[in-house]
Amino acid sequence: MGLHALGDTAWLFYAGGSSSEKKLELVLHLRQLLERHMIREIIDIVSSFDTIAVYFDPADGQKVLDHLTSLHIENFVDKRPLPKRTIIIPVVYGGADLEALAKAKKLSVAEIIKLHGKAEFTVATIGFSPGFPYLQGLPEQLYQPRHSSPKQVAAGSVAIAGNQAGIYPFASQGGWHVIGRSDTKLFNPDREHPALLQPGDKVRFVETESIGRSEHETRMPETLTDDILVIEPGALSSIQDHGRWGRQHLGISPGGAADLVLASIANRLVGNLDKAAVIECTMAGAVLQFNVDARVCWVGWADASSGKPYEIKAGERIDLRKRMCHLRGYIAVAGGVDVPQVLGSRATDLRAILGGHQGRTLQAGDVLPIGNEKTAPVSKKWHVTWPHPEGCMIELRYLRGMQADWFSQKSLRLFTENFYTVSASCDRTGTPLKGAKLELKEPREMISQPVVFGSVQVPPDGQPIVLMSERQTIGGYPQIGHVISADIPKLARAWPGTKVHFREVDLNEARDAWNELQCDLGILNTGLMMKLT
Repeated sequence: MGLHALGDTAWLFYAGGSSSEKKLELVLHLRQLLERHMIREIIDIVSSFDTIAVYFDPADGQKVLDHLTSLHIENFVDKRPLPKRTIIIPVVYGGADLEALAKAKKLSVAEIIKLHGKAEFTVATIGFSPGFPYLQGLPEQLYQPRHSSPKQVAAGSVAIAGNQAGIYPFASQGGWHVIGRSDTKLFNPDREHPALLQPGDKVRFVETESIGRSEHETRMPETLTDDILVIEPGALSSIQDHGRWGRQHLGISPGGAADLVLASIANRLVGNLDKAAVIECTMAGAVLQFNVDARVCWVGWADASSGKPYEIKAGERIDLRKRMCHLRGYIAVAGGVDVPQVLGSRATDLRAILGGHQGRTLQAGDVLPIGNEKTAPVSKKWHVTWPHPEGCMIELRYLRGMQADWFSQKSLRLFTENFYTVSASCDRTGTPLKGAKLELKEPREMISQPVVFGSVQVPPDGQPIVLMSERQTIGGYPQIGHVISADIPKLARAWPGTKVHFREVDLNEARDAWNELQCDLGILNTGLMMKLT
């Protein structure tokens, strides 16, 4: 039991209790308590099977801790019954792993189906992807460890892993055993309550013979003005802002720009607020045609044109297919890219296919509107080259992870004494690293719990993965560490092949580093203002 630091952006509470049911009951009661006593500094509350995480800005950690301490949550007891509702989920059994599971458990397929259908499940948490329910109540005869490596799983898949069950609302990578499929729409951003299920709900599965839902609902095309025409989108470009915060409890990733520092600099150079929507480019830039006069800036490219504001005339094009000095670069336009807001943000969530421009990466022929938000004055004298490229090696400071003591002493030494290499498969969800294999002291199955931006998970193959902006909200792999918030932008800029060295720090150093980064941004702002005239 007790409060623990989940990186430098959340406090995690472990529930005590004699059984998994008692632990979940305490977590759900604590969630109600915290929701009744919210303070401004709390960004979100995410509960899981036996944990509850309270999220905050890195600068507000101590104030949130003082608030939680004042509520005496470590000694909290609530005897009142929890609200209860039961949701029926129709399922067609026969998933890709059903027969293999039956063979592994020495049961018939019919026995697997009967056991799963008779169980009453409780929604412990919503996470991994928007609307994904982690379900408690799987019969012990069906317990089965996750696959050793994730694979592609179709939307609507009904699956089990460890002692949990779940349903995939979207097609995604997953390590669970698929035993069926359902057409129940678990997540819809247009509903008043986007997630169908909530923690504490009861779920029963009922066998049916067929389902009729397509993988994704058809959405009406957006009506946009043609202020910007995408001629060439680059390798991977999308609309991003500062993210969709405050909805992790629905399984919705905060998302947003992978590198908030560069995105903010681009916005400042055209007079926008930091949170305005920009175009995030990865590995290669875009070619854009402006059909109206516009003030534009791009940051992250290797030549002298980067980091300056430009007045672009109607009919002109900008071609950013040149060399980038960072893995990601940002294009800002005065007034912001004015795509519709979805759940409070214009950011593209590529896994959930929502936000941005039709929930996807940009394509040739896309047209984008420019917003009319008021902008601050800018100067043609401005030229920002900071932050400078890190080179072929970066140091990442980290806080000790929630499951660090699960790892052998040899693995803990390897993690800090060796270099890892950024994998070519890095994306907005996570940055896989290649290097020394990290091993647990003994095999064990982890109960899924909340994660943060920068959590370093270690899947069964022993190769660490640092969770990035479009991460899942709940994770089931051990977390050996958490990269501090001040160093995450460095990793977001790192090209595949970059060497990474980890150094453990304490919470005070993490906070000092965050304050130093904010001070640097403040100094940048002061310098811009001095050159305004």
